[in-house]
Amino acid sequence: MTGNLQHQVSGRQREVAPRNGEWRDFLRLKPFLRRYVGRLAFIVALSLVGSLLGLVQPYVSKYLVDQALLRRDAHALLIAAALMCGATVLGFLLTYASGFGYMRISSAMLFDMRLEVFRHLHALSPRFYARSRVGDLVSRLNGDVAEVQRVASDSLLSLLSNFLFITGSLFTMIWLSWKLFIVGTVLLPLSVALFRWYQARLTALAREMRQRSAEIGTLFVESLLGVRLLACFNGAAYEVQRFRDRNGSFIAAMLRFQKTSLLGRMVPGGILSVATIAVFLYGGHQVIVRQMTIGTLVAFMAYHARLLSPVQNLLGLSASLTSAKVSLARVLELLDTKPEVVETPGALPLATVRQGIAFRNVTLRHDGRAILNDVSFELPAGSFTAIVGPSGSGKSSAADLMVRLLDPDEGAVLVDGVDVRHLRLSDLRRSVVLIDQCPHVLHGSFFENIAYAQPHASRSRVEEAAEAAGLGDLIVRLPAGIDTVAGERGLALSAGERQRLAIARAFLLDPDVLILDEPSAALDAEREFELLQTLRQRFAGKTLIVITHKPCLASAADCVVTIDNGRVATEVLV
Repeated sequence: MTGNLQHQVSGRQREVAPRNGEWRDFLRLKPFLRRYVGRLAFIVALSLVGSLLGLVQPYVSKYLVDQALLRRDAHALLIAAALMCGATVLGFLLTYASGFGYMRISSAMLFDMRLEVFRHLHALSPRFYARSRVGDLVSRLNGDVAEVQRVASDSLLSLLSNFLFITGSLFTMIWLSWKLFIVGTVLLPLSVALFRWYQARLTALAREMRQRSAEIGTLFVESLLGVRLLACFNGAAYEVQRFRDRNGSFIAAMLRFQKTSLLGRMVPGGILSVATIAVFLYGGHQVIVRQMTIGTLVAFMAYHARLLSPVQNLLGLSASLTSAKVSLARVLELLDTKPEVVETPGALPLATVRQGIAFRNVTLRHDGRAILNDVSFELPAGSFTAIVGPSGSGKSSAADLMVRLLDPDEGAVLVDGVDVRHLRLSDLRRSVVLIDQCPHVLHGSFFENIAYAQPHASRSRVEEAAEAAGLGDLIVRLPAGIDTVAGERGLALSAGERQRLAIARAFLLDPDVLILDEPSAALDAEREFELLQTLRQRFAGKTLIVITHKPCLASAADCVVTIDNGRVATEVLV
């Protein structure tokens, strides 16, 4: 990303707006579910059958007591045992099959979601990244999507099966004894009210916990990227203290969440368990006065006892779902951030640049201040143009406009007389290539870094591009030649070597228009002269644009455009 991006942040693309997680946010997962609907319906059907088999077992206990034990019927005992065994084994198999199948589907679905977020992040403009913390973005892409995936794979199917079991149990209990059912559920409204109160608390605490986690991730990224700053200014103790503070805040938020989560499960569940005593007393009295059989009481108590477990499971799942709801909201914040630069419907193809690039009354603003103000100039095809001017004058912003990293607020940038907003982005960025002042170097070999421009290029072409960019002598001295790893962000290289590696990428791509932002800033006079000669030879007949402070490069240009305070001060044909 070029230039001083802090001067490019615009109100047109707003910062990621904080969202309070809503349950309806889960409906936003429908597009990711659509392709799996058939398989998901089959898995849900298996789960439902497994839950129904779970409902059979407590009722068999009524048959066991009334028909087998009290009547001392061995045949009925064997039938009851066979029914319980069959229901248990078949239920286990169905639960295993549905659980494993659902995990596979949910994992695939959440991968699609992560891929969509990844694609969307690459569509956002430099302004977005100028104000966003990389650690927070990584936390959302990795941690928050993973949290949604964890809950989706572990909880949602369990939620469905538990809800079905509770519903079936309630109807069966009513059928066995509606009076006993009323006694067993009289405290349910109080339990539900407490449950809803705890849910409101959990939502706020979950968001705070995710935010504190993201702050730790941001600190990690900043510290690792700034390791040279840390070493040069003895910042180790300061960074350790920052980590202690942020980790302490995260632990405190996590403990508050866990405490509320535990209380949210235990208090409503404890109230429901009190109803078991009332069921035991009233049901026992009904048996004593011969208004209920022992088998009916045993079956009812079995349903009631087994009802408590899924209710507590649902209360526990609510905490997980609340956390996932907040994580999903953080992911949706990214997806709801609109890209500044989008390809218009019916965009025109661009084969080659034949006429050149022109600015027509271009204005680019930030907070009411014009970075570029009514700028107009022309860069003829085949020319060598130098764009000069003081720092912060808008030179790099002009380069960003040419490759549509940004769009102007007013006016237009034209390529061959066509507004770049009406051209296919892929064609534009293949024909017009920008090399930043601080190019990004991947943690890979020289070969991988250069071939990034054309991943399927032959080895000979990559080596030729490296030689043309002045990397030949360096590569010969490297232990593994062109396969030597450049190091994280190219820190194993000098600034000039990183710049030449980026130029080698451009040579490999061979665009119609090449824009170089301060290409010789890290080069000595000899290397600068060699670079100038190479550029002249390599791009003879093509359009070359150099943003520079160096008089040597500017004096060699066919045309010099001077930008000062956001305006074109002079446009001189040499």
